[in-house]
Amino acid sequence: MPLLPLRAAIDAWTPSRIRPGDALGAIAAAWPSIVGPAVAAQSAPIEIAGDALVIATRSSAWSQQLQFLSVAILDGIAAIGIERPPKRLTFRSGVLRTGRARGQRPARGAQPARARPLEAPVEPAADAAQALDRLRRRITAARRAAAASCAACGALRAADGPAVCAPCADARERDRKLRLERSVYLAPWLQLAELRGEIADVSARELEAVRRELLQRWWLVLERARRAGKLSASGLERHVASSYVLLQARLPPDRITPAVARNLLGPELHALLWPDTDDKANTCVSSKTIRR
Repeated sequence: MPLLPLRAAIDAWTPSRIRPGDALGAIAAAWPSIVGPAVAAQSAPIEIAGDALVIATRSSAWSQQLQFLSVAILDGIAAIGIERPPKRLTFRSGVLRTGRARGQRPARGAQPARARPLEAPVEPAADAAQALDRLRRRITAARRAAAASCAACGALRAADGPAVCAPCADARERDRKLRLERSVYLAPWLQLAELRGEIADVSARELEAVRRELLQRWWLVLERARRAGKLSASGLERHVASSYVLLQARLPPDRITPAVARNLLGPELHALLWPDTDDKANTCVSSKTIRR
């Protein structure tokens, strides 16, 4: 066997990344010799799925071209001598990586990427006092650079935004809704004009939304008691029933009669809440409880 010059041997050597039994690696290594260098630059085997070899291409046109060459490509793969060679080809267009391979030199005339300028390093603070002083100066500079601050907490905000920041606005909205729910629960007969005396700018839509939410909540409490067939030890269900009747009837307390309450609650729930057998006594208890 004749000896080759060292330069020729080095130029002819390529590192092998094929593991024993790695059919895909063997196909990928032999791909340029199977399809030719020009076609190999536009395609690459990426997966073996069952009896099919998945080939990535730059475009659908290349997939169609390789589809025409399927028989020749399969014959070339079979000639490699791998175990269980694929029997068919499938293609994925547009998934071939177009980036520069590792070690490849940039094209002639290509502009190198510019490095981002690094910020000047800051010496660590000598002690806690110096660190706090730096923090105060940064906060002061940020406040001066900001256009405005929140009227409630003083946090920085956009100049063209609301007077308060989003967290403060959410907190105010939650507090407003809570006060409205409390007012509607304690005095369900109050009208919109009367509520505006306690909570400014309450709209009819807000009031109706709170009323419906309380009605749903109270009915769940009452329905749970009806199914259990008993009331809680605190007697909460009677207060809830009174509020429910007033909210549902939309009438002042002096116009709520036992018949109205029985009609809105149902006979079974009404009897559970006020179990007096005597109609007259039941009427008195119902009226007193509802009008509280």
